[in-house]
Formats: sequence, C-alpha cells, structure tokens
Amino acid sequence: MKFVNLFFSNNKEIAKSMRTILQICFLVCYLLSNAVAQQWVKVTPTFNPPGNYNTYHGVFVNEREGWWLTLFPGTILHTTNKGISWETQVESCNAGIGGIVFIDSLHGWLQGQTLPNPEYEYFILNTKDGGKSWNRYSAPVLTCLTFFDSIVGFAGGEDTIYATTDGGITWAPQTVEPDQRFGITDIFFSDRKYGWAVGGSSTVWDAGVVLRTVDSGKTWQFNYPANLVGNAVYFKDSLLGCIVGLNPPFFSEGVMKVTSDGGVNWITHYLPSAWLNDVVFTNDSTGWAVGDYGFVWHTTDRGINWNQVESGTTSHLYRLFFFDNGNIGYIIGADSTLLKYDKTVGVKEEKPVLVTSFKVFQNYPNPFNSTTQIKFEIPVSGLVSLIIYNLLGKEVVMLLNEEKRQGAYTINWEGKDNYGRELGSGVYFYQLKAGSFHEVRKLIFLK
Repeated sequence: MKFVNLFFSNNKEIAKSMRTILQICFLVCYLLSNAVAQQWVKVTPTFNPPGNYNTYHGVFVNEREGWWLTLFPGTILHTTNKGISWETQVESCNAGIGGIVFIDSLHGWLQGQTLPNPEYEYFILNTKDGGKSWNRYSAPVLTCLTFFDSIVGFAGGEDTIYATTDGGITWAPQTVEPDQRFGITDIFFSDRKYGWAVGGSSTVWDAGVVLRTVDSGKTWQFNYPANLVGNAVYFKDSLLGCIVGLNPPFFSEGVMKVTSDGGVNWITHYLPSAWLNDVVFTNDSTGWAVGDYGFVWHTTDRGINWNQVESGTTSHLYRLFFFDNGNIGYIIGADSTLLKYDKTVGVKEEKPVLVTSFKVFQNYPNPFNSTTQIKFEIPVSGLVSLIIYNLLGKEVVMLLNEEKRQGAYTINWEGKDNYGRELGSGVYFYQLKAGSFHEVRKLIFLK
C-alpha cells in the first residue's frame, strides 16, 4: 500500500491519467450494460373505443403507421402515431382473422374464417384506401399472405401454395414438387424471382416443410428435410437467410436454422424459448428473432451466435418490423403488447445523472419554427406520457406514452400532429404525466 501511495504521489500525471481512464471505463460499462436492457421499450397503447383487446398479428408499413388484429370477433385497429394510440377501423368481422399484410399505406389484405354455420367459410379482406373500406372475397383455406404489388400475391394453404393475379379476388394452386402434405405458415421473397416457404405439422414427427422457388413462384421444390416446424422465414438476400419455429416432437424449445449460402448448408440453433415466431435481418450481420413468453434474440455475426435480450414482458411475441436502416423497430404481441426499438434522437436519454425530483423544463427554443426540445427528469421508473394540446384543450399529438426508467430525457417536436401533418402557428401547451405527478407548460410555434 505504501508503494502504491508513493507511486501515485510522485507521478501526479500518471495518477490523473489513471483516474480519467477509470472514469471512461465506468461510463462505457454503464452505457453497454444499459444498451441491452434499454433496446426494447414497452409502449402503453391507448385504444378507441377503450377496452381490453385480445391482440394477435399486425403490421407496420413505416415508422408511424400500422394495423393490429384481434382474435374473434375480428377487430381491425389502426395507428398513425407510432403505436401510441389505435383507432378501430372495423369493430367486428364476425370471424376469426389471421395474418395481415400491407404493401404501402393504402393497399392491404387479411385472411379469415367464420364460425361453422353449418361449415366454416374462408375469405380475404382487401382495402385500397388504408382500411377505410374493405372488400370481401371467398377464398380457399389460406394460412399466410404476401404480395409483390396490388395485383400479384401468394398465400400458403393446408397442402399447397396459391397465387393471385387479380389482387386477391381469385386464387390458383401452384406446382409443388413433390406433393405437399402439410400446411404453409410463412412465405418470403428476397426479390421477385427467389422465394421461400416454410410450415409443417405440430402433430407429426419430422413434418417440417422448407420450399424454394427460383421462377417467381410458379413452381416450388423441397429445399431441406428440416426437423422443425417453421413459423417464419426471412432472407436478407439470395444467400443469407433464417428459418425459425419449433422443434418436434415435444416442442419444448425453439429451433432456428441459418444459411449463408442460399440454403445449401444450414446451421441449427436450439434455443430455450419455446416457439419462435418471427425473424428479421436489418443488415448483413445483424438479426432479431422473437418467440413465445417474451423471448427476444439478437445476433451481430450473421446468425452464428444468438444472445437473449431482455424484453420486459412474458407475453407471446408474434411479429417484427424495422425501418430507417434498422434504427427503428416494433414487436407486436399478445395482450396488447407493443415493444419499440429506437436508436434515433426523437427521445434521448441524457448522460447518467442523479435525479431526486420530477422536473419539466421550458422547451427550447421558444418560440420555434422547425424543431424544439422538451427536457424532463423523473426520479422513479414508471409510465410517462407527454402530450401537446391546442388552446381549446384538444390533444394534437402524443409524443410519449411508455415506460421510462429513472433519469433525464430530451424529446424533440417538429410541430406536427398525430397524423404527421404540420400544425399552424399559435400557442400550444405540453403536459407531462408520470405517476401522480403532472405539469403543464406553454410553447409558441411560429411558421
């Protein structure tokens, strides 16, 4: 100990450098430890009309707009403000509805089935105006959907793959070699020529299905006698791809198969997360997968290794969507579960500070004509909402409505409403709510 003290006392510059290095190491460790924990944040969505919605599959077409389905009686919900609030577009289809797909903000499809009366009836719903109206067409038993454009699409069936060339009005079976015995649960095209389909049976040993097409879906061939029941397939390009599902015959673990050579060879991962339901690659090395009971998995080495990421929920997670080069992502799940991943500067957590009380600061600049910043501090973790109101007390935009941990935050506002429309010049108010705390401040928008 005397030697250490003597060393530092006689080498002040070294001691100063060591302290700086230790401070940097502490900050890096802090940021790294919180990077994984804070990657996915639970959004607390509001519904109109209010209620408990048994949510199922859904889709986001961009970072602001998406649709969400419920199980029977089949409600269709719509958001235009990043999943914060959801409006009911169709209160009841009087049927069970399954997968949904949108190719843009206007054109979408979903498949469903009625209760037996006396038999099941299967149908397709199609919208060309963003869900304001839906056309209904009779269909064979369909299990999943994908579309190239508003005319050409494909669907999985109980024992084959179907194609449509009239926007989903009629469906024709395609050639599958050899004959298909089990259902298809997902279809994905890396481009208009190359596509993959997966599926299987959860009651038959080794009933996994992996099909491939190299002629735009006209014919499909078995690619790999997979010992898995595939729930989802994704290919970043013609070479890098991944299939996720469950492992027969006991289905006690999720299974994932990764290829980097277009399906010639596959790496198999068995993950202790029950069923895996979806997978996405955001670039050539980074991928995400989700499954039942809130499991989220992440890879940064082209799927060679996968690490579990904390999701903050035990609900089943069904779908994954990413935008802005992988900087913004959504996970859709059961029990109204919506998780968001955001690496942009919209809501920024400040450097670690000791926060002992609630504070809401005046926005800056104020007045503003393009973008303003609103800073706040919360001493305890919990649900936080930040809403902008006009002079009449009407909500114009909900900037935040999610769980936040203790800390200091900055959120940017560009003077736009819940629908992305630019507001007029005038006086507005912003209100922060966190637990029993709430505070209102005034801001001025000048165009």
